[in-house]
Amino acid sequence: MTKFSLTLILSVACNTALAAGEQGIPMGPFQVIPEIEVTLKHDDNITLAPDNEIDSFVTVLRPQATFLMRQRAQTYSVILGTELGFYADSSDDDYIDVFVKGNANWRLARSADLSVGANYMRGHDQRGSTDRGIQVSDEKEPDTWDEVGVNGLFQYGTQERIGFDAEIGYTTRSYKDFIRKEKLDDRDQTDLTGRVYYRVLPKTRLFFEASYSLIAYQNDSATSNNQRADSDESNYSVGATWTATAKTKGTAQVGYLKKKFDSNATDDRFEDFSGSNWKVAVEWKPIPRSLIDIYTSRYVSDTTGIQSGGALDTQDLSVNWRHNWMPRISTIVGLYLAQTDYPGGTRTTLGLDERSDDLTNFDLGVSYQFIKWASVTAGVSFTERDSNLDSDDYKRNIYYLTLKAALK
Repeated sequence: MTKFSLTLILSVACNTALAAGEQGIPMGPFQVIPEIEVTLKHDDNITLAPDNEIDSFVTVLRPQATFLMRQRAQTYSVILGTELGFYADSSDDDYIDVFVKGNANWRLARSADLSVGANYMRGHDQRGSTDRGIQVSDEKEPDTWDEVGVNGLFQYGTQERIGFDAEIGYTTRSYKDFIRKEKLDDRDQTDLTGRVYYRVLPKTRLFFEASYSLIAYQNDSATSNNQRADSDESNYSVGATWTATAKTKGTAQVGYLKKKFDSNATDDRFEDFSGSNWKVAVEWKPIPRSLIDIYTSRYVSDTTGIQSGGALDTQDLSVNWRHNWMPRISTIVGLYLAQTDYPGGTRTTLGLDERSDDLTNFDLGVSYQFIKWASVTAGVSFTERDSNLDSDDYKRNIYYLTLKAALK
């Protein structure tokens, strides 16, 4: 089946569903909610290159369907979807992603809830978006991978003065090509998290959180310069959630994070990390038709390049303002700032300065909801990365038009 045929079939299927009604479609015990999103855009730097940029018009089609079933104290959901991207001037960058998500929630007692979920995704890494850089001449296509994840969450005392959460998750990612270097990024990750809450006011809770993550690379051999190193992360934090007024609500969390690489990772590229981390999210409604979201965090993640070292230390800040000027017309303005340091890496072994990046992104969009279940949005997105390594600088400008329809 050609990509055009697949796109046509998905479009016709979703359009037929959208024409069926405005409250979803009954299908046996399920309520089916079809959605479709079509974006036409121009990207002037599709590989995030510092020079010799490649620009292209891009068509992105994203249909999906949500299946919901509710039975008293039980809720089940399944989401099936795909995203197809077609580049007019760089067909090597075309992609087809597929995702499936399932979730089940049970109310076990008045104060006890259990939820389990599973997901599968066949996705891709856009060229230039990883620390591996832009592929060389014989590797012009995006790296593709399969990812499978499962998770479970038990909550007790959500309505009580004292409550706790216990959460577990497992994710495995495998790249499809066994020869190219990105296969070294095949990994398994196990996450364990526990939280204890204490309600100090009717709408304010304090909490303590402890989490542990084990990251294992399937081709781990840290004594080789061509391989990756396993690591474990432990994090202890305190925080608060609140809904102070009808205008303000949020979550603030600060803690101590330690990331330690496997004991055989004697290479200087793998530098352990320990330090403070935080996560703050605030939603503010200064006037009835305006919503401002503020988010800041510090976090550590693994690199995606064998020469970049073991970890990335990122501090970021985002501010988004959405305003409804009229019942059907709204705008959204967004600003994102991030600083990312690369402790360790090949440059450290050579006695050179560690890599450090500053990223700035500005978004502006205008939306018009022409009918209850459909809207159109036009916007721009400007991104610039300024690195102390000129080879990692880039600028990117995107202009887009998006049509979205959903029977919610």
